[in-house]
Amino acid sequence: MMSRRRRDRGAGSGRTDGARAAPRSTPAAGPARSALGASKVRSRGSRAGGAGGGPRPARQGPRADGPGAAPLGGRSSGGAAGASIAERLMAALERRRSLPESGRTDAVRLFHGMADGIDGLVIEKLASVLIVQMHEGRLTTPESALREPCAALVARAGATAAYRKVFPRARGGEDARLARMHRDATPWIGTPAPPEMIVREESARFAVRPYDGFSTGLFLEQRDNRARVRAGARGLRVLNTFAYTCGFTVAAALGGAAETVSVDASRRYITWGQRNFEVNELSRAGHRFLTADVGDYLRRAGRRGERFDLVILDPPTFGRGPNGETFSFVEHAPRLAAAAIGVLAEGGRLLFSTNHRATPGVALRRMIEQAARGEGRRVEGVESPPLPEDFAGDAAYGATVIARIA
Repeated sequence: MMSRRRRDRGAGSGRTDGARAAPRSTPAAGPARSALGASKVRSRGSRAGGAGGGPRPARQGPRADGPGAAPLGGRSSGGAAGASIAERLMAALERRRSLPESGRTDAVRLFHGMADGIDGLVIEKLASVLIVQMHEGRLTTPESALREPCAALVARAGATAAYRKVFPRARGGEDARLARMHRDATPWIGTPAPPEMIVREESARFAVRPYDGFSTGLFLEQRDNRARVRAGARGLRVLNTFAYTCGFTVAAALGGAAETVSVDASRRYITWGQRNFEVNELSRAGHRFLTADVGDYLRRAGRRGERFDLVILDPPTFGRGPNGETFSFVEHAPRLAAAAIGVLAEGGRLLFSTNHRATPGVALRRMIEQAARGEGRRVEGVESPPLPEDFAGDAAYGATVIARIA
């Protein structure tokens, strides 16, 4: 299976919108923070396409519905009709100002593509750096027309630099020129940033890397889900598959999990996850970090009779492994759900998240229910939490279902 890198679901922190499409393992054959805490019993490969941790693979076909949809009107990628590019960027910044000002986090999505009026453009702020994702085939505004408005945004947002992430139309289409650009310490705008920076979510800390490929190391759309996991993890055994840089594992450990297992096909991301433990001054005792195919791991764990109180699934929409194998959410997700339920303790919870646009929350819930029946189990309670506030306006961008399995 693939590793957990993604290309946006939009772009950014790790998922491209950001790079979610990256190799992952293929499966075997304020937030509601208390949602995960009821049961005491208790590998995410890189997301396809990207460098991981930042942008997830861009979702196909923009859809802006919901209360914050395309607030500035129009579907234009440029400023020919309606507000100018600069006006759109500044308006988006103002809409999100309360989040960084709250002190909860310094990692925020400042501009969310079509939801903010420019399809194919995603901007995230990680501490003092902006990550500007440009998705070819969706963004029609030339880069030259974006530079001045983005420079103004850097200044207004109190940042010191902006780095570009250009996502080719074709999956896996990064050529040598883009590879060099994505690893160049020289920013598109501003002064060079250090190769690693620390961002925070409440008291949690995460290492992000602004020029380490497509992605930066953290998927911001999972911020509230990490808070849910932390709030409900005390005493639980937690399995984090497609773990990427182990953000959910950090949350579980900070929340007092008795044991965690993090599985990802990429040794690089697992090592990054261990670095996140260091950043949070967490002991690794009782926490296992495994470089393995998620499907293979679930099969082995099932045969060994391992059981977890919480299993986290956040697979890519599409990915390629090191030997040319492919992961497709549509094809593999049902088997992945069944395998995950197979290692859940009675009364345990499955947190299943996806940014596959054709799989809304209701379809994800149906998939879990069918998988549970196939395993001789049943669903006894379901929650479908919303995306964080800085992702408002594009209801199809991502879906999460938290299900208790009897």
